[in-house]
Amino acid sequence: MSNNDVAFHENDSTTPDASLGRPLQLQIARYVSNVCSPFVVSLPLVFLIALYHAPMQGQAIFYAFVTLFFLSVGPLLYIIVGVRRGKFTDIDVSVRSQRLWPFVFGLASATVGLLILTLTRGPQNLETLLLITILSGIIMTIITLWWKISLHASSLAGAATILTAFYGTIMLPTFLLVIAVSWSRVVLRRHTVAQVIAGTLLSIGLTMLILTLRNR
Repeated sequence: MSNNDVAFHENDSTTPDASLGRPLQLQIARYVSNVCSPFVVSLPLVFLIALYHAPMQGQAIFYAFVTLFFLSVGPLLYIIVGVRRGKFTDIDVSVRSQRLWPFVFGLASATVGLLILTLTRGPQNLETLLLITILSGIIMTIITLWWKISLHASSLAGAATILTAFYGTIMLPTFLLVIAVSWSRVVLRRHTVAQVIAGTLLSIGLTMLILTLRNR
């Protein structure tokens, strides 16, 4: 285990950015991290998946909003309320010991969304997206009990994988964003290199497996 891994193992809280003494690099890293956050990434992802070969675009857009609410908006509101009440340190929930309940709430919310889509015969592509999110979330939750795996890297890697599977090689450049956000999380001392790599590989592998099983 490297010295960096030991530091993260002993203290889950975020090391103050100012102490790193790299203002420009940190500013860029913070920007990349914010722009590539799971919530921001979910916005174009859900609509692109919903509209992929959609026979009725109006219906697809409606279900995209439904999916976004249960996938991202609801869980984000839960975290914001938690931050205001002092339960969580920040929107990223940087302290590993605080991450269990946001993960559980997110899983429950995504499951409700999947049930609604299934019962109302919503777009199967969105059902697949929610299924990937739920299964990935279960694994991430278990890992988080012992290790602070990167949700930023995992979310973006999964998005890049499913978009490439649906739209083809034109979406391959999205994997460059995975590298960028992984770099930003390490620079900001939110994760170690091992944690962003693990999040990336886990999400890519699980997404490919589910897409194969569902013939997507």
